[in-house]
Amino acid sequence: MIELLTAVAAVCLFLIAIRLSFFFSGSETGFYRVSSLQLSIKVHQGDPFASQLQRFSSRPERFVTTVLVGNNIANYMITVAIGLLMSVILGESTGTAEVVCTVVSTPIVFVFGELIPKSLYHLAPMSLLRRGAWWFSLAYVICLPLSYPLILLSRLIARMGPSDRQPLELVLSRTRLVSVLEAGQREGLLTELQGQLAENMMQVARHPVSLSMLPVHSVQGAVETATRDHLLKLARRLHVSRLLLHPENQPFQWTSYIRVADILRKDQSPRSMAVRMPVFSSTTPKLEVLSELVRNYSDYGAIREDGRVTGIVSRRTLLAQVQRVGPRTTTSTEAAFSEKVAASINQAIGALRPRSGNPDSADAATAVPPAQRTELPASDVRRSTGDHAG
Repeated sequence: MIELLTAVAAVCLFLIAIRLSFFFSGSETGFYRVSSLQLSIKVHQGDPFASQLQRFSSRPERFVTTVLVGNNIANYMITVAIGLLMSVILGESTGTAEVVCTVVSTPIVFVFGELIPKSLYHLAPMSLLRRGAWWFSLAYVICLPLSYPLILLSRLIARMGPSDRQPLELVLSRTRLVSVLEAGQREGLLTELQGQLAENMMQVARHPVSLSMLPVHSVQGAVETATRDHLLKLARRLHVSRLLLHPENQPFQWTSYIRVADILRKDQSPRSMAVRMPVFSSTTPKLEVLSELVRNYSDYGAIREDGRVTGIVSRRTLLAQVQRVGPRTTTSTEAAFSEKVAASINQAIGALRPRSGNPDSADAATAVPPAQRTELPASDVRRSTGDHAG
């Protein structure tokens, strides 16, 4: 009877040891496979299990030492179970019998305690780690008397060399982000266009805005004191929906812009409805400029160096570069819409013209100097015209 109970206890001990080896070996693989981005998202969603895992991620020496001690305990339990089983079968435990039994059981331990758990945790690290997060925390507390000296030793070794480790929430390298985006695209979470957009954003992230600005001498606009008739005529000639403005006696120092739709309003003067442009340095990154333009609902920004405006940057130009939009050809719909804009402007000019006298006399006083009459790129003109298409 005692021998039967001993055999049952040996088998149970062997199975428990295999389960412990399964758990610790798989957790080790899952710990290095889990996505830090996905883990942070789970934490922000209030997942308590993810919070436990993140605490171990911020202190990896605790996780590693717990896995090391746990695996050694599991292996020792397997050895004890084999010794008990051999003592029951052979009546006494001999070295040769234990060696033979160990060799026979090694494939079982390797398959069920190492190979299968590592493969499973490699395929689904987050879900399996979350299931065992509470058990691993318990194992950490139980193994702490044995693992704490190893933790101190690892910290001592880490202090001997330079360490630039930062909190997990602040670390997300470009390589890691690219791998996350590629995985999302493979799984169907991101479309090809979304993946390309993210890649383009990372490529132009550090490019200075000076590479995308339009020099001031290539920009056409008007003086801030220009009359409504003059602004409408200039907008009709360029087929645009916005005009850049500069202060009087300061040509090329563009400071604001005005929409044609606002010029048509008769209750306010054009100057009062002009929109001030945000000012940037030529070394400011493109994405930072684009973000500021979107935040301020501004279509243009001024690039200023040494107190003078050196160029103009368009929000649509930056968006096109992020999206990798090449030169567009004017479609029939865009052409038709441009004609409608021009017709509307002509109709508004006719309604605003005085019924007697020279209608162009007011324009002559505010005529734009020839040096300022260089055209905007056709792509910017078409894109500006298309803002009111919706």
